[in-house]
Amino acid sequence: MARPITPKLKRLRGTFQQALGTTVTMLRTQRNWSQQRLADKIGYNVTYLNGLEQGKRNPSLELLLALAQVFGLKPSQLFSRSERLVKR
Repeated sequence: MARPITPKLKRLRGTFQQALGTTVTMLRTQRNWSQQRLADKIGYNVTYLNGLEQGKRNPSLELLLALAQVFGLKPSQLFSRSERLVKR
């Protein structure tokens, strides 16, 4: 079962890359999906997805498009949600 982001599971949001990872985590946990389930849906390795969610990976355009599609969003909506999370 997916664990939501709580004060104990805080994610960094200082950079866009970190905020994007937080956005992906929030969207995934809202659907109660494990990282493995999301990885299977988008065709990526769960280890890579974990690094992305932690803000440690640079996603490709292909991955961003796959994430937007699986969450039922336009790529611009995925970016917009992430932009709002970046701490300035």
